[in-house]
Amino acid sequence: MPIYHASHVEYHIATGHIQIVMDDGTQLPAYWAHPTLGRVFPGIALLHDWWGFDDLTRRLANYFAQMGYYVIAPDLFFGQQTTDPREAMRLVEQYQKESYHRVDTALAVLEKHHQCNAKVAAIGLGMGGSLAFEAAIHRPDLEAAVSFAGFPQSYLEQIDEATTPILALYGSEEPYTKPPVLRALKQAFEKSLLPHQLAILPGLGHTFFSQNFTPEQRSQSARALELTLDFLEKHLAENEDES
Repeated sequence: MPIYHASHVEYHIATGHIQIVMDDGTQLPAYWAHPTLGRVFPGIALLHDWWGFDDLTRRLANYFAQMGYYVIAPDLFFGQQTTDPREAMRLVEQYQKESYHRVDTALAVLEKHHQCNAKVAAIGLGMGGSLAFEAAIHRPDLEAAVSFAGFPQSYLEQIDEATTPILALYGSEEPYTKPPVLRALKQAFEKSLLPHQLAILPGLGHTFFSQNFTPEQRSQSARALELTLDFLEKHLAENEDES
């Protein structure tokens, strides 16, 4: 995963762990990364895949913070991680009933933070990408949503209800969301009045970031991040008169 872009300002960051207090008193662990510069920035809620909060999630949080965003990455599995797909599915099933509510709360906390300018995006990977779709549909005050290989099947009929622009990223070799579903998603996007975007990156599968990528796959991974940054800057751009 690239950590430097000549076309973007790169900030020094601070990181740490926090607890988000839910309505029922449950404390949701989260990772926090943000620029150290003493001013307000747009916010990102970064939503992990079904493997749990892992090193990739942490590195992505740091990356977006370096690019000038206040990032909160809730640990939706409360510290549990796995590399086994069967165990990952068990974790999804164990926590799915409350997952979106926890994401919604994290977004609200971020939006009201004194160092966030109240312009907020949801970015998710896989399972988290599905939750980003859900946030785009259900939250009227979200500025942008980015889904890396999220599962749109449950949301196709609700895309016209979204009030948030969505960037949906998929690899050309995506094994789970098949071409007919992607065509249906494209059609739903085209019917919408919002500037949704669908991008299919050649040579990538369900995973966008890996140490084992070929040079071409690394190039497409970097391209996915560039598309994401361009999308965020378009929809979360801070009015300089307000800074």
